[in-house]
Amino acid sequence: MQKNNKQHIRKIITWALTIIVIVLMVHYLNNNRDIFTNLRKINALDIIAIALLQPINILFSAIINKLIIDSIDQQIPISDALLLQFTNNFLNRFISEGGAVYRGIYLKAQFNFPISKFLASLGGVYIIGLSTNALFGIILSGVIYIRDDVYNIYLLGVFAAILVGAFLLILIHPQFRSENWFLKKINQVSMGWLNIKRNKPLIIKIFILSLLGLANSSLIVFIVYRSLGTEIRFLNTIFYSTISSMVNVINLTPGGLGINEAILMFSSEVIGISSEMILLGALLLRAISMISTLTIGAMSYFILNARLQKSNTSKNTPDKEKTDTLLNDFDEQR
Repeated sequence: MQKNNKQHIRKIITWALTIIVIVLMVHYLNNNRDIFTNLRKINALDIIAIALLQPINILFSAIINKLIIDSIDQQIPISDALLLQFTNNFLNRFISEGGAVYRGIYLKAQFNFPISKFLASLGGVYIIGLSTNALFGIILSGVIYIRDDVYNIYLLGVFAAILVGAFLLILIHPQFRSENWFLKKINQVSMGWLNIKRNKPLIIKIFILSLLGLANSSLIVFIVYRSLGTEIRFLNTIFYSTISSMVNVINLTPGGLGINEAILMFSSEVIGISSEMILLGALLLRAISMISTLTIGAMSYFILNARLQKSNTSKNTPDKEKTDTLLNDFDEQR
């Protein structure tokens, strides 16, 4: 009962945050309506280029998740890894953490991959991704300060705190006996690192794939702001992408709506673009990403659901009964 109450409260907070964010963004855009004239500068080729580049990052994420899952316990086909990652992005657009829940349930149902190990695999992804982006954030902050004499002390402090925290987890790998959501997340990250730390080739592969994903994201950002008629240096787009990658881990609202935009706007001076243009570009990127989300993502979701249904039928297990059991198991462990 207490667990259900906590889940209910979490959902209320998530949707309340989402509504507040949407209202604030609409109000801000209404007061800066003149920025929409920049949309006339965009040409179709830029939109096509961005739409083609965005799924590449989903491919990198799918490969990373497959590598970690394969190293822990279970070999999964690359096709399932890809479909799961596209489904993950699709569900996260509408339900905060919906993608992670679905992936955990699917892997358990189809491959008998323990949910505890799935959560640990997420932790492995988080600790490498966060530490890599935090390190790049600090380095880029220093380079931009030397070049342009601008910096954001608060953002630099966050980068440093995340990097120190990640290294402490790597060195100490604590395990807390607590039902507290935050402490359970720390346990998952710590367990994830323990599972992969001895596999040096795996860590190198994940690091390289993360760098490729960061470079691809930076290219996308460069194209979108240039298409809006805004001058931005490629180094600054890497800084922009570093912030976005770290914020996406938080996922407090569906698809990180508003949280990502707000932090990017807060960093506008360092990025070198006005906060109004940052918001317009970020929303444009979000809109274009819906092309792959609502096509490839939706198709992936229906394909995986069909596989689950077929699996349940062959095992004579009622769909709802099995799904409810797995959901309860997932909620108990996360």
